[in-house]
Amino acid sequence: MKNRMAGLLVRMGLALLCFLSPTLLAQTNAPAVDSQQAAEDKVNCSHNLKLIYDAIQAYRTDHKDIPNWLSDLVPQYLNDANILICPVCKRTGQIESSALADPKIPCSYLYEFCPLPLGKRDAPSDPDKTRRDWKRRQMGLAGAIVPIVRCRHHGVVLNLAFDGRIYESPAMWEDNLTNQMDIAELKPQRIFAASSDAPAKANPRSYPPRDPQTKPNLVNLSAYYNASLTESWHGNANNNLASLPTGAQEFAGLEYDVRGIIQLGSQSASAKRFPARIDGIKIHQKCARLHFLHSAGFGSLSEEGRQVGSYILHFATNQMQLEIPIIYGRDVRNWHQMAGEKPSADLSVAWTGTNEVSAASHNCIRLFTTTWVNVAPSVEIESIDFVSSMGKVAPFLIAISAE
Repeated sequence: MKNRMAGLLVRMGLALLCFLSPTLLAQTNAPAVDSQQAAEDKVNCSHNLKLIYDAIQAYRTDHKDIPNWLSDLVPQYLNDANILICPVCKRTGQIESSALADPKIPCSYLYEFCPLPLGKRDAPSDPDKTRRDWKRRQMGLAGAIVPIVRCRHHGVVLNLAFDGRIYESPAMWEDNLTNQMDIAELKPQRIFAASSDAPAKANPRSYPPRDPQTKPNLVNLSAYYNASLTESWHGNANNNLASLPTGAQEFAGLEYDVRGIIQLGSQSASAKRFPARIDGIKIHQKCARLHFLHSAGFGSLSEEGRQVGSYILHFATNQMQLEIPIIYGRDVRNWHQMAGEKPSADLSVAWTGTNEVSAASHNCIRLFTTTWVNVAPSVEIESIDFVSSMGKVAPFLIAISAE
């Protein structure tokens, strides 16, 4: 009877583990060991994490995206699968056994950006949202400290941040940020209280409505705006784009639907409240060219030639992705003209204007246009991800037109 009861309790415990919230899954599994052994384990585990990070970056270079699971790195990017086993696990025989365990090979590490759906428990308003969606939204709030890989087999959790840092935390890494922000904002229930693909709906700002007669090739960005043309979204009173004409407008010989701003974040203090990326901007059309009306904030002369962001194109009939890099000095510059700028033969200025801040410095404000020639014009472009490089420059997008 006692044996049957013990077995029942074990099964109940395992069942409970499967239903744990993703915010509670990262509890430490560390066995008791002496302090010297524990220190060596952490050093060796950190070495594994660095190798995993390098492999993820190589994968990103080739695929323009991160892997779905760490097992996707083996063998092309990690030729030794043992790197995915924590030194503690090599001694104890443990592997990661939670719902986030790698489905293909034994692995000690939790891959936080896996594509598992959150479900109704953690995203009741949008249960199809994935853990990857959640983590990307967290990055928009907390930055690149968000872990991409975690190890729970030590006295503390070892976290591999998205930017490559390795740091220790309690079971919930978010607890490290309690003095910097309200960590409740990082929970999936809060992030997905309204659809994350439609930030404007959860945003009290109002944007001019789209004219029903607007041509369909002028992409409708209404659902993705996160700043209005009339607000001083970078700070400083009256530092806005209120002088920019709205609606269907022609700039540099191209027509755009102009009604709001999609601003991305960066390391600049005034940009940290904006997301690192906006995914899934719907296009759903074939085209020979795409035209982007955009600019950037917090740029400087020292940024010339650097990539400050990108547009990641997703095609409808296959899994092909294509990156359009945004280069400072070629595609965009600071939206406020800066003293000492050299002419750029590549840079195409689409619109110039003024506001009170620019007028006081006797300079103009401006937007730029970039044209991309489609390598597969017969294939429908399904969507575009707008991604910041998370340096100092913060790119922003006003409109997209398909031709």
